[in-house]
Amino acid sequence: MDFGTTLVATSAIVLGIGMPVILIVVFLWYRAKRNQLNHETALKLAEKGQPIPPELFSGGEDSQSDLRRGIVLVALALGLGLFLYQHNQAWSIAAIPLFMGVGYLIVWKLAAQKGDRNGGGPA
Repeated sequence: MDFGTTLVATSAIVLGIGMPVILIVVFLWYRAKRNQLNHETALKLAEKGQPIPPELFSGGEDSQSDLRRGIVLVALALGLGLFLYQHNQAWSIAAIPLFMGVGYLIVWKLAAQKGDRNGGGPA
């Protein structure tokens, strides 16, 4: 093998392993920074005697995000399954995002029913 081939192969291996690690580190750093800012905000509010809003630490997740995720995953599964079926590949691999999407839709529906029983909108 010549130098160019070795360089390309080495770069592919390093980037193939390194990029996911770098992405995970960046994501975890961002989340830690966001949590630190939330805690600093809560401390400042507590020092001033102001009430701390519960939304500051709840993460802002609502049942509508479950609906959106469920629809996107089911659509992804249908598209992926159709594509793989037409190319004579293992189309059943699309069952993974399909069942994930169905799970999100079930969670969305259960949260909506729970909100109706409590007398409010979706919890």
